[in-house]
Amino acid sequence: MYNSPPMTKSTHNKKVKLEDQALLIANEIFNLINEYTHDSPVSKFFLTDEIATACYSLTAGFTSVVYQPILDPEETVDASLLSFFYALMTYGFNIYLKERSLRTNSQPYRLPYEKTAVKKAQKATLNRTAKGDLVSTPLADNIIALIVENIHSQMDVSEFAIPDHKMNKRKFWDYVKLSLYWGYNFAGELLDKEAQQTKEKVSKSN
Repeated sequence: MYNSPPMTKSTHNKKVKLEDQALLIANEIFNLINEYTHDSPVSKFFLTDEIATACYSLTAGFTSVVYQPILDPEETVDASLLSFFYALMTYGFNIYLKERSLRTNSQPYRLPYEKTAVKKAQKATLNRTAKGDLVSTPLADNIIALIVENIHSQMDVSEFAIPDHKMNKRKFWDYVKLSLYWGYNFAGELLDKEAQQTKEKVSKSN
């Protein structure tokens, strides 16, 4: 019996469902920017100080190399692109958290706040970046594609122009994607390390 049409329909349905889920999560994360807890003036979207610092320091490097000539540290700090890349890393981080919640039926987690743990996760993610080993899932890819598409259609890249410097647009789009994937992988590295440390503590206590 010729079964190709049902298989094609099934594949199409899975794709549509994946795209719908991606859109839902993308919107949920966007809404977090303006969502606050009852006992805090800080948005749920943003990261803990230690994790935020680890992300922010990397965005400085991303920002500087997008321009020719490369930006000096003083120029990088004042560049609006720095905050933009940081926001994208934060978005990538939140993609992982939302996807993890979906995958584990909202299993609770604790992000590490110890500087040594954060630095180890940062170094591990940087090493994977250098090797081209950043990971993702079809769902994460769909969410990131939606974000990039929205940036393409809604943002005027010229607003990141800096006097006496030329922006490399190809590098800009490369680092837009890298910022999202880096935040996603950094979150995974932090939670994986935290889970491993918890297992080790339990093992030692027994």
